[in-house]
Amino acid sequence: MPRNLHLVALCAAALGFGSMAAKAEEPRFGLQLHANFPTGDLKTAVDSKPGAGLGAHVTFDLGGGHLLRPRLDGVFFPESDLHGFKTKASDLSLGVDYLYFPGGKPEGLYLTAGLGLHRWKVDTTTPAQPPLWPAGSDSQTSSRFGYSAGLGYNFNRSVGSELRYTSSHYANRTAWDPSANAVQAGVTYRF
Repeated sequence: MPRNLHLVALCAAALGFGSMAAKAEEPRFGLQLHANFPTGDLKTAVDSKPGAGLGAHVTFDLGGGHLLRPRLDGVFFPESDLHGFKTKASDLSLGVDYLYFPGGKPEGLYLTAGLGLHRWKVDTTTPAQPPLWPAGSDSQTSSRFGYSAGLGYNFNRSVGSELRYTSSHYANRTAWDPSANAVQAGVTYRF
């Protein structure tokens, strides 16, 4: 008897998922454009200068207000110059976001949380400090996992806006592991 009960429960779940998936949209490709306002160690490294980001994504509607959004982002911070010490940073990330729409369909307000792999590149130039050391430059790359969380709003089927916090780290030549956090404000477009 318990075996038949498990079979009935499994069939009911499959039918429920099938009806939920039948209401879901087809996968949709999109783009995002965002401004990045650094916080923590990254803010110090780039002298508080905001960065610009561009990315591509595809959304998979799971039905019932649940979406998955794999994404590829590039973020670029302009060169900072603090008393001759110059720093330029960029980040290429590949991740996936979970989006939850309280209204049950992909429109209006949503919450998002994501995980990703970040590939940071930080270029530094140091001025000469005679007689201690000559001028120098260095380029460092590192890959670190990161996370994000935020909220957004879809104005219509294609255009939306999003505010999210991203957190990661980047390596340098010391034992210190600087934080690479930012508040991201952007616009999304789905085709």
